[in-house]
Amino acid sequence: MVSPLEQALLFVMVCVIMCGLGATLTWGDFKEAMRSPRPLIVGLTVQWALMPAVAVGLAYAANLTPAQALGLVIVACCPSGATSNLFNYFARGDVALSISLSTVTTALSLVSMPILLAVFGAPFSSEALRIPHGDLFGALTVFLVPVGIGMAIRAKNERWGRNTEETGSFVGILVILFLLVTWVTRNYALLGGTSWRIYVGAVGMGVTGFAVGYWFSRVLRLDPQKCRTVALEGGIQNGPLALAIITLSFAEPARSEVMWLPVFYIVFIVLTSTLTTLYFRKISRREWAHFENETIQARLFTGASR
Repeated sequence: MVSPLEQALLFVMVCVIMCGLGATLTWGDFKEAMRSPRPLIVGLTVQWALMPAVAVGLAYAANLTPAQALGLVIVACCPSGATSNLFNYFARGDVALSISLSTVTTALSLVSMPILLAVFGAPFSSEALRIPHGDLFGALTVFLVPVGIGMAIRAKNERWGRNTEETGSFVGILVILFLLVTWVTRNYALLGGTSWRIYVGAVGMGVTGFAVGYWFSRVLRLDPQKCRTVALEGGIQNGPLALAIITLSFAEPARSEVMWLPVFYIVFIVLTSTLTTLYFRKISRREWAHFENETIQARLFTGASR
């Protein structure tokens, strides 16, 4: 499914992306996240409990094979990345909360991912398809090193940090374009012949993640801006990281089948994220217009009462 050259390029690209993500983080972000923990706890609950549960539910609903289901669960267990921060910016979400969630989920992924996969991946694991926890831990360690390098660059020089961050974001877009151009053009015939079940898992992962994140936050009475942020953080997982982890952790022929859902997820999450962002941006404009109207009315009332 992915050639050796593509695997090598993907590995390098993900390292650059993770370095760029690290350049967005400071130790102050961790402290800031702890000052207002409620939105953070809601976001982490969505990320670490609801999204893996969504993946399991979609796998059963679409009757995916164990390998396909495991690929979907791996995507759900990955931390959110810089891409979700970018979409939150355009959607007028709470960017500080978005970065805090990315900070915590990335920093703790070395512990959280093996645990989450052991719990939510267990129904799809077998003698023929075992989750290689040792290789998984090693792969995560490899990709967390660039995060530390990015943080060190940011601490050393803020301008260098911004350049590293922008480079990581740009490379993240390149990864998506790279997969679209190389994989889709080479395997376009498979798109038409692929079962609808794969599409349900790949598209449903992002769409359901947006809905679950948003309404879970609303039920817990977060403000609308934070609800949009948690929604985007839940639906947009670090797909390139999932592919790189699968490449380093699994051997053929299991690797290709486990990789099937993450590739489709990356292809379609761009479209669903864009549409969701445009919708959220429209909502935010209405909220701002309503806020301005209330402010004007309050000033008029205050002036009349004098």
